[in-house]
Amino acid sequence: MTGVMQIIRTIARPLVAAPFMVTGLETLRNPAPRADKVGPALKPLADRVSWLPSKDPETLVRIQGAISLGAGALFALGRFQRLTTLLLAAEMVPALLTEHQFWSEDDPGSRAVERALMLKNAGLFGALLYAGAAPSRHRPVKAAKTGLREARMQAAIARAEAGRKAERARRKASKHAAQTQRRAAKLTGR
Repeated sequence: MTGVMQIIRTIARPLVAAPFMVTGLETLRNPAPRADKVGPALKPLADRVSWLPSKDPETLVRIQGAISLGAGALFALGRFQRLTTLLLAAEMVPALLTEHQFWSEDDPGSRAVERALMLKNAGLFGALLYAGAAPSRHRPVKAAKTGLREARMQAAIARAEAGRKAERARRKASKHAAQTQRRAAKLTGR
């Protein structure tokens, strides 16, 4: 079953990463439409956060696009999976809060489209959380290495204990031999 799951993960990672990579690339090429859309909600938040490199919504959207493209590519390749899923999920939070506000649409058709897009983003967010919580493929190797270290340590302890027991037995035998020699010397009169 592990081999089948590895194949499924290998196929699923690029599929989950593709929207982030495409959106990131489009945002880097042309950030204005997205900056116009999220600017009103982003501006008050950006004014409160002092450590941001810029307060300009277009620059912030470009930064988010670069993170999206880079983290998506790394996730698609299976590199730094936990870190990339956390980055991608964290960058989705502002998008979930500011984009696709279907409740503000008057047209039923537009409302349905925006709701579908919002649910798609929420599903993608859930997929990222699920992928980030999945067991790492390196953990069995780490567990095996830890088990090997523990086994080696136990063997070293056993050798040391066996050495101590052997030393005690040697001393006891030496003491017993000395006592036997003294008794023999008394009996023979030497």
